[in-house]
Amino acid sequence: APSNNRVLLFGSLSSQLPDPTAKLPFDRKCPVCVGQATVVLGQPDFTTTTENLAASQNNLRQPTAVASDGVHLVVADTNHNRVLIWNRIPTVNNAPADVVVGQPDFVSSGLPSGNTPSAKSMRGPQGVWIQNGKLYVADTQNNRVLIYNQIPTSNGAAADVVLGEPNFTTAIQPNLAAQTTSATASNLLNPVAVSSDGTHLFVTDLGYNRILIWNSIPTTNAAAADVEIGQPDMVSSVANNS
Repeated sequence: APSNNRVLLFGSLSSQLPDPTAKLPFDRKCPVCVGQATVVLGQPDFTTTTENLAASQNNLRQPTAVASDGVHLVVADTNHNRVLIWNRIPTVNNAPADVVVGQPDFVSSGLPSGNTPSAKSMRGPQGVWIQNGKLYVADTQNNRVLIYNQIPTSNGAAADVVLGEPNFTTAIQPNLAAQTTSATASNLLNPVAVSSDGTHLFVTDLGYNRILIWNSIPTTNAAAADVEIGQPDMVSSVANNS
């Protein structure tokens, strides 16, 4: 906080950056903070910072992650409990998204009845990634990572694989303080980021104070991670545990 509830795109960024060997003028607090955004998403212009409680095809409410494969643009619209997909990199301000996942349509933003998740729902997603035609989502408050084997082309598409939970419908304890602190190689607690190099999968497992690495892209639900860093083993989870 505060959040401007928007995503900024910087066109021709390389031309806005100083040369790697250039001397930086120390005439302001951040001499490396240069460049100007060319497109804004989630707001009608660069000066508006409205928090839109009601979801739409254009707006965002506390977006926390953005990813692109050079063609698509994907944004984790966290407080609308959804991920928005643009099929082309937007070139105009406030461009509407083409596809939404996590919700059945662009105007929905709530949670499933009884707080029971599904392959089509999300709860506070905070991480997104696109690699080799797959979409990955860190579905943070559902304690899981969702994998779509193809970039969705229709609203409300179901994920193909879930990590961190045994299945798509396992309900979680809404109260973070009351959730289990027993880490394993196959569970997650508040994952906030996911990425891949096309071979490995990397997940930032915030609640268990670790990074999990899968040596190949998982194809089955609740697949166990192969490597962890930040803890001495797969069953430890306390902070600064060296």
